[in-house]
Amino acid sequence: MQYITGAALLAAIDAAEAGRTPGDLENAPSIEIWFLIRRDGDVIRADGDVYGHPTIDAPWVTTSPVLGCDYDFDREKGCLRSISRWYRLGRLREVPVNSTSPEQARREALDCAAVSLQRQRFAWRKRFG
Repeated sequence: MQYITGAALLAAIDAAEAGRTPGDLENAPSIEIWFLIRRDGDVIRADGDVYGHPTIDAPWVTTSPVLGCDYDFDREKGCLRSISRWYRLGRLREVPVNSTSPEQARREALDCAAVSLQRQRFAWRKRFG
């Protein structure tokens, strides 16, 4: 496990809130067949098939805590900022949902996650800022 200082966390939050620059994704690893998770008592993370990660050889990754996520459902592409790095996002994993519109349910889940991520960033800013 890698630990991060309060100052580094605040810098990562700043990067997530500012949004990506063209260079941020140039050499960023990609995650395919991904989804956001929250385990009991934990923050939101992403799980998925990872390609091009500089330190992880395994085909599956659980990211460090996610700070922000932007996903285009029509193009099936996006980006995600975790505490440690930017990721390029590919196709979202199709998770079975009890809904007449599974795509709408996934959109609503990502919208809900965005609100949770905003609250988490605020809490970390308050604690470490």
